[in-house]
Amino acid sequence: MRLLWPDQMQALDRRTIETLGIPGATLMETAGRGVADFIAARVGAVGSDRLATVLCGVGNNGGDGFVIARELSDRGYRVHVFVAGPREKIGADAALHLQAVERLGLRPRFVDGPPGGGELKNLHRSLLRSAVIVDALLGIGPRAAGGELREPMRTWVGQLDGRHSAFKVAVDVPSGLCAETGRALGVVAKVDAVVCMAAAKPGLWLAEGPATHREVHVVDIGVPRRWIAQAAPAVRLLDDDLAAAQLPPRPETAHKGTFGHLLVVAGSPGRSGAALLAAQAALRSGVGLCTLATSGEVRSRLEGQVPDLMVEAIRGGAAEAARVAKLLEGKRAVAVGPGLGTGSAEIDLVGRVCDGAAGAIVLDADALRIVAGRPEAAAGAKGRLVLTPHPGEMAALDESDVATVEADRVGAARRVAARFGAVVVLKGARTLIADPDGGVVIAAKPEPALAVAGSGDVLCGVIGALLAQGCEPWQAAVGAVAAHLHAGGDVARRIGRRASMASDLLTALPAAWQALEGEQRWTAAQANSDDDEPAGA
Repeated sequence: MRLLWPDQMQALDRRTIETLGIPGATLMETAGRGVADFIAARVGAVGSDRLATVLCGVGNNGGDGFVIARELSDRGYRVHVFVAGPREKIGADAALHLQAVERLGLRPRFVDGPPGGGELKNLHRSLLRSAVIVDALLGIGPRAAGGELREPMRTWVGQLDGRHSAFKVAVDVPSGLCAETGRALGVVAKVDAVVCMAAAKPGLWLAEGPATHREVHVVDIGVPRRWIAQAAPAVRLLDDDLAAAQLPPRPETAHKGTFGHLLVVAGSPGRSGAALLAAQAALRSGVGLCTLATSGEVRSRLEGQVPDLMVEAIRGGAAEAARVAKLLEGKRAVAVGPGLGTGSAEIDLVGRVCDGAAGAIVLDADALRIVAGRPEAAAGAKGRLVLTPHPGEMAALDESDVATVEADRVGAARRVAARFGAVVVLKGARTLIADPDGGVVIAAKPEPALAVAGSGDVLCGVIGALLAQGCEPWQAAVGAVAAHLHAGGDVARRIGRRASMASDLLTALPAAWQALEGEQRWTAAQANSDDDEPAGA
């Protein structure tokens, strides 16, 4: 599913008005009617005198609300309209629809300030008795950079706290939610459904956004689909169709060399498990050959444990330069970092690998900690890198802190992607992928079964395997994140989220690849429903 940033949506609105000659009031009419159609489909096409309460702001979102009020009234609903602001502040397009509402016989109540006293009682009574509540107060306007909502809007939005039994619908985004970052601006509306104009907005799947709604519906308002598809930088919601399109083919005439040779540089005494998880995940992800390069002590213990895996000793330092170069020969991709350590030898090793590898490189865990302090170590691999940080590692790469990262995950990922010339996979409840050009992919559903130590090592190995099979960094990241989520869902179904371990993902990867490459795939639209299936999404 293609998403639009707020500034992209506003630009497309202007372009539609100026280039196609469709008046803003007409776009508003189409938008409001689309929301009313959605409400009628969900609650009832005939109102039968049931009450609908529509809360409107004085901007374009409020204009959509006036259209919704008129349409619901025409379908037999009793409609109460509350306007948070004075009549004179309503824009020209919205004013046309306000006049139409009034000519239909409705009497909007204008409240210039926080609702209080008798007006607040009237509002509470209307909300409690409603079959439908529409939030058309703010829309995509408020941004996180502007801080928290101020009065009187804070009080208005605070009334939409989710406690009412009515079917609650927000226009474009729940009021008080930043459509860009998903941050709640102090107080945010809680609704059953969000009806988006032309395309859904990223904030619905970021930060606090997912907690504000249960489903998302998109209304076509007349913006050409081709323009939406061409909007840059691209932002997409991850689904199986997008992921499957990135996977390399498996021709019947292939041999092991067809699918590449991956070098995994990982592991140290006491942390050999991370290396094994990454290497075995690669083997379960279609790579032709996999060599694990680790410390001599770990090599002596691991050799022969996994018969499919070649194990070599490696270390950093000038004296080891020739050996490192030899190990890099013939490797189409390299995965570096799980359990590696961050001593002087490892610092040297990461730099030599980034300078000497001919193919793409995924840096994880300790390798990220190394390049965060010494970005020059990764300079030689610019354009061929995938970085896979969790929020703490991202904070180090971003030279910020975890709170800053979590307040704007997309912004942090974009900054680091641009700084390192890399594809960034920022792990978390809803993992996101950013490319150096500003494009973003957001995982639609979380999977708590993945919230265990070693899960990231598995993801590192999967990305490395896809890189070795010839995927570009962005393709490998998208395909791997989708497979990782599917594997987590499979583990959750078979074992349970509480009992899951990272090693369980290794046995779940075959089913994950079958799901992605088979006929039964879930789409981003399914991620917008309450349905728990498929759990790995």
